[in-house]
Amino acid sequence: MDAAQRFQKAESSPTWSRDETFIENRFPMSLPAYHRDAYLRELDTVVVDTGVEDGRPFAVLEDTVFYPEGGGQPADRGLLGRADVVDVQKTSDEIRHYLSHAAEQGPVRLELDWQRRRDHMQQHTAQHVLTAVALQHFDLRTTAFHLGPTVSDIELDVPKIEARNLALLESTVAEEIRAARAISYLSAEVADFERLGVRSLRLPEGFTGEVRLVEIEGLDLN
Repeated sequence: MDAAQRFQKAESSPTWSRDETFIENRFPMSLPAYHRDAYLRELDTVVVDTGVEDGRPFAVLEDTVFYPEGGGQPADRGLLGRADVVDVQKTSDEIRHYLSHAAEQGPVRLELDWQRRRDHMQQHTAQHVLTAVALQHFDLRTTAFHLGPTVSDIELDVPKIEARNLALLESTVAEEIRAARAISYLSAEVADFERLGVRSLRLPEGFTGEVRLVEIEGLDLN
C-alpha cells in the first residue's frame, strides 16, 4: 500500500478498545515516585550513594521524582538539596542524578522543575495521539520520536507526505485533542501486552518485569 492509498483509508477505521475488567491501575512502591505520581513536584528522600563519572558528581537516591532520559524524552531538571540536577540517567541497576556539585549521603529534599516536566508530558502525550491516529487511520507507523526544548520530531514509515494528506493527518489529530479523552496510567507485565492490546511490543531484548503504560481512553495503549 503506497502513501496515497494509506491516506485514502476512511475515517471509519475502528478505534482501539480494551477489556475493562482486565486492566488495573496499580503502581508498586518498588517503582520510583515519578512513575507512581507524574504530578509530584517535591519529595523528601535519602541519598544512598554518591560518585563521580567523567568528572561529573552524581547521587543515587532511595526514591526520586526525577524522570531519567529515555523513550525519546529528555531527563528532568531541578534541585537536589542545594545542588542543581543537570542530568538523570538510568543504568542497569540504579538511577544516577548528575549534579552541579557533590552531594552528601543522608536525607535530602528534591524539587522538580515542573514547567519543564509539564512541557515534556504535553509533548509526549501529543506524540502518542499522533502516532495512534497515523497508524489507525492511515496505516503509517512511527519509527522514531525526539522531544526537544523548542522542536520535537516524529518519523513515520513513509518517504514523503503530500501537503493535503499532511493537513488531513493534522486535522484528525486536532479532532482527537478536542475530544479531551481521559488519560490514565497502569503497570503491566510484558507477557500481558498482547492480551491488553498494547500498540507497540518493542522492548530491549531480554527485558523482564513490569512496564508503565499510558492509556488514552478509546484511542491508544502504549
